[in-house]
Amino acid sequence: MNKKEALNFFLKSLNIKEEPNFLNFINSISNLIYKKKKEIIFLELQEGTSLYFLVSGNIKLYKTNDDGKEAVIHFVEPGEFFAEIVLFLKNRYPVSAITIKNSWLLEIDALKLFEAIQKNPDFAMKLIGIFAHRLNYMANIIKNLSIMNTREKFINYLETVKKDDNTITLNIPKQEIALLLGITPETFSRVLKQLSKEGVIAIEGKTIKLLK
Repeated sequence: MNKKEALNFFLKSLNIKEEPNFLNFINSISNLIYKKKKEIIFLELQEGTSLYFLVSGNIKLYKTNDDGKEAVIHFVEPGEFFAEIVLFLKNRYPVSAITIKNSWLLEIDALKLFEAIQKNPDFAMKLIGIFAHRLNYMANIIKNLSIMNTREKFINYLETVKKDDNTITLNIPKQEIALLLGITPETFSRVLKQLSKEGVIAIEGKTIKLLK
């Protein structure tokens, strides 16, 4: 992976036409970094002025309570921003971030990016759309944890992360997804098998297809 490839993926993910000036600007305020599996990127309440764009790999965002119990907030997929809250608060990270797989990331200066948002309406609208999607995702997760039973949690999760063709690729280890849903890995496996038996989903390797 080189930085040119990472920047081109950045523009493609945001559906922004390749404009040399804009590309040069993003290049000037970012660094391409590599993190090995299970490497911490930042910790909850740590001060920081960088936000991140995932080029490849997977990232887990999580919070830890006073007893050390972990609550998963989100699994970041390639093509997603995370830690974007520093764009607006310029303060501390509200969650911790750790790699699930070896990962390449663009580390972006949030203060300079904010200046670009103010000057580039097209880019600003792209980011607003991305952040609105994230808010919708978080609303579904909160709904998952508060009022749904295990079966409903699982189906709602699949509905939230599915692609346009109703398929979901399980790039994240099952035990991590179970943690996100507040269930045990054993329960996760049982629900998966039961839904497959009922014809609600079809499973092929790591791919799940919603049928109903």
